[in-house]
Amino acid sequence: MEDPVVAAAQLAFSVRIKNSSDVSENTKNAQAIAKGWRRAVHELDPDRFHIEALVDPELDQKIDVVDRETSCAYEFKVSGKNAASEFYKDVVKVIIWNKGRKKKLSSLVFITEEKYGRPYLDAPMPKAYIKHLAHEGLTVSVAYVRHE
Repeated sequence: MEDPVVAAAQLAFSVRIKNSSDVSENTKNAQAIAKGWRRAVHELDPDRFHIEALVDPELDQKIDVVDRETSCAYEFKVSGKNAASEFYKDVVKVIIWNKGRKKKLSSLVFITEEKYGRPYLDAPMPKAYIKHLAHEGLTVSVAYVRHE
């Protein structure tokens, strides 16, 4: 069964501007995609999905989406560029979330663009880290969006 949050990310990503070298245009487009994705997830079930959930007021960090029903966090890095550094940062956000709450998150789905993200995230170190996290009780997976 396809994850509806990942499906919403793929749909939002499909409107992405392709092959633009304008950094400002790409940044605005990525922001619009992320906003459209969050809106679509909220519309799926506003009582189930917490959008931009604050990790800790002292840290000024948010998790893109928290599924209250499955205790799953979702993070969407629209551009696959620098996806590895965002991946590690997002894992740390979930770890800090869990340290400060009774209701823990049991999983994280990191969503990113396939072309640039896969070479870095399907590498030995992220795979070893994901395996380590599973032993610690946190299931982490990577989902890729692509141009159709």
